Amino acid sequence: MEKKSFIKVFSKQRETGLALILLVLCVILSVTTKSFLTVDNFFNILKQATLVAIIAIGQTYVIIAGGIDLSVGYSMTLCSMILAYSLQAGIPVSASSVFGIGCSVLVGLVNGILITTLNIPPFIITLGMSNIVKGIILVMSEGYICSLSEPLIVNIGQGTVGPVPIMVIILIFLIVIFAFILSQTVFGNHVKAVGGNELAAELSGIKKNKIRIYVYLLCGLLCGIAGIIITGRLNGGNPNAAGTYDMDSIAAVVVGGTAMTGGSGSIVGTMLGSLLMILIRNGLVLLRVNMYWQTVAVGAVIIVVCAIDAMSRRKK
Repeated sequence: MEKKSFIKVFSKQRETGLALILLVLCVILSVTTKSFLTVDNFFNILKQATLVAIIAIGQTYVIIAGGIDLSVGYSMTLCSMILAYSLQAGIPVSASSVFGIGCSVLVGLVNGILITTLNIPPFIITLGMSNIVKGIILVMSEGYICSLSEPLIVNIGQGTVGPVPIMVIILIFLIVIFAFILSQTVFGNHVKAVGGNELAAELSGIKKNKIRIYVYLLCGLLCGIAGIIITGRLNGGNPNAAGTYDMDSIAAVVVGGTAMTGGSGSIVGTMLGSLLMILIRNGLVLLRVNMYWQTVAVGAVIIVVCAIDAMSRRKK
């Protein structure tokens, strides 16, 4: 029997290929660094991957449906700031959380409506929305951090159940739910159909515009959940919290095997892609590699993994 090459294995089961890469990296880092193979570092990697992975779940749905969302970072930050200001004003935690998540969902709704009604590429709409939301955050905060010490919110971002961080438990819960929705429900099949062949989906009776609005709403919801977690993690709302979450979430989705042209992808793959990105950064920090070279290395990995994916797709 002919021995299968790595590219063949990678092309047939993307998640298996990513898992093998993660395993090899773990072995290499375990040998080359003393502090990698520790419980504290393991949970540190999971905590770092959590926010990227939560946002990337929403981004997965959007990209599978043939879109893209460049406003996720500031959507998350908007939720965080609204939550912090609401709590500071004495509004109960439950209502403040609803306000914060509602603002993120509203950003997703506006994105979806503009994309489907104006027929302008999602890249342009969401890039513009990113700047609008960023401006609103800066006007609202004047660039200042809004500190808080609400125990429940702080516990969500920093607390643990035994050794396991609460934020990681939330991530696992979300992975299970949204992986099931994508792979086992009619809605998930419609999302794939719209991204895979828009005309065929429309002829089959699928309302493509409604599906696209729904996936942007869903992405906004997940950004809101991430916003609550980051508020607890930072002990308040930080107008600069958006960071590189836009690009990191897209990178995690693409590395995880979701086609940028839409139509296919998985939540498990996105999770593995998120872990791979964070694992590389963590390993480079432990190896004391210059932070600027860390950025180069992450970019190189994205290109290499996507090149392998492109080769496998061409062979298919």
